[in-house]
Amino acid sequence: MIRKLIPVVLLATLAACSSGTQRTGDTPTPSSQSAPSASASGSQMGAPSSSRQVCDSQRVQNMLGQTYSEAVAQSARNGSGSKSVRVLKPGQVMTMEYDEARLNIILNGSGAIEALRCG
Repeated sequence: MIRKLIPVVLLATLAACSSGTQRTGDTPTPSSQSAPSASASGSQMGAPSSSRQVCDSQRVQNMLGQTYSEAVAQSARNGSGSKSVRVLKPGQVMTMEYDEARLNIILNGSGAIEALRCG
């Protein structure tokens, strides 16, 4: 008798699985609804905008070797056109997110500016 019930249980399980996938296929999924908005926002972000501040570290490379101070950082920020500044000391942990409007001031062990990079 148990041998006769096994195929019935397997068919019921298979039917339950197949009806679940059919139901999700009929309704729109969140990923398909968010895809157009994500591509629309991506195209807006990729388009050049005159209101955005973008860093240009080439304009402040003459500051290499100067001893770091708040005044030097402010001058570098203004000269590069960046919106913000991040100061990185030797051995300091930094996050890897990219910000095109940020100037990174990399210092050496004696507190002098070793590198100026955007991001």
